[in-house]
Amino acid sequence: MLFGLGKWLYICYVPYIVCGGFFEVLTAAKSNNVKKRRRPEEKYGKYKWMRILIDRNSRELREIKRMLRGLSLGLSYMMDFESAYLIRMVCRDSRDEMILDVLHECGAAGLSPKEIHFKVRRYGLKYHHISRRIKRMNKRMLNEIGERVADKVGRNWALSDFMLHNWNVKTDEIETEI
Repeated sequence: MLFGLGKWLYICYVPYIVCGGFFEVLTAAKSNNVKKRRRPEEKYGKYKWMRILIDRNSRELREIKRMLRGLSLGLSYMMDFESAYLIRMVCRDSRDEMILDVLHECGAAGLSPKEIHFKVRRYGLKYHHISRRIKRMNKRMLNEIGERVADKVGRNWALSDFMLHNWNVKTDEIETEI
């Protein structure tokens, strides 16, 4: 017996030799006692967790779109858009395309919704649907690149300066290539 420690020294000394050290014995014991954590699917439920992930991704996507919109608005004075791209972005069907064609033909003076209706009535549009469709096209383009398709000129609708510029830029490029 060493200093009256007896059996206690023997019990502590044997695991130290067998396991390679006293500290390893303590850490091995602690790793076995670690509480197993639940996965998020088990904690919230599978469908609620998927909803949380979708919402998180949607927020990140909205932030990326906001940053891209800011960049495109800042650099928009340097960009010229193809008229085909603008039409695809804004128009949902052939009726919208016909309204844009009529507005492009009339020029900067614009036309009233009744006059536009007179030119596109064979497509089944009522004259009060013309303004609604133009407003929707304006909303789509504002969300996408921050510009308007058509502006109100008194009671008339006319293509905006942005649309006239980009439509004319493309036709000028085509004419110079030929």
